[in-house]
Amino acid sequence: MKKNKKLQHFIEYKALQITVAILHLFSINMAKRIGFLLADIVFYFVPIRKKHIIDSLTKSFPKKSKQEILKIAKDVYKQFVCTVVEIIFVSKMSDQELKCSVNFQNIYLMEQTQKNGKGGVIMSAHFCNWEMLAISFGHRYPLSVIVAKQENPYFDEMINGIRSNRGYKTIYKEKAPLGVMRALKKNEFVAILADQHAGKQGVFTPFFYREVSTPKGPAVFALKAKCPLFTAFCTRQPNGRYIASFEEIPLPNTGDENKDVEIIMTKYNEILQRHIEENPSFWFWFHRRWKTQKK
Repeated sequence: MKKNKKLQHFIEYKALQITVAILHLFSINMAKRIGFLLADIVFYFVPIRKKHIIDSLTKSFPKKSKQEILKIAKDVYKQFVCTVVEIIFVSKMSDQELKCSVNFQNIYLMEQTQKNGKGGVIMSAHFCNWEMLAISFGHRYPLSVIVAKQENPYFDEMINGIRSNRGYKTIYKEKAPLGVMRALKKNEFVAILADQHAGKQGVFTPFFYREVSTPKGPAVFALKAKCPLFTAFCTRQPNGRYIASFEEIPLPNTGDENKDVEIIMTKYNEILQRHIEENPSFWFWFHRRWKTQKK
């Protein structure tokens, strides 16, 4: 059974390598056009989680018409494909191109944080091109990102190789408590994608008119380290570049850590929702975000 699984992983990895090699024969704009065509095919003929996406959008945007919801749903597939293509082409970009690919509007906040010497926690999400955001930021400041280990070990090695070679370090989720605190003590930044379902371990906070289980980790790390806490999101521009901005979330001090965590993550969801409302198709609606309901 293990041998079959290993063979399957190897075949999947080789298929990915061939796909990447083929796309590299084209310009990035042509690769995106091919990707958009594939996105349309998947949307209409291989509707992966299409029903789930439409249902989530309908509940999150009750004032939008059915036609508007369908258009956003279709664009969700296209935006995700666009992100994948852009990540595939990272290996063909110079360090200077990667650094300049994102225009950080208020980067001075990071400069001030570095001067304080405590590092900083950055909360982002699967929004627009979160990988490019991290890579570009990592060319400016020391950055570690908490990641999940991929089931396919070949994929895992390949993806983390791209990440570490092009901008930032990674910390596996299971090693996060120790790895994050070490990075913060070195006056580094730690980024966490906090928009996924957290199950019974999360804290329930409002998100698009419903309570969702939200990860506690970012808030817990910032409170323990007493370091600044920010959100960071980027938006794709017509010229293929990005604009990113930071917002600081003040650390509360109610005397109750659980309450402090809830306040922080509620604010995070509020900021994330605002960005999604401005660009609905940029968020990764494939997630089963409202999977666990509050009792």
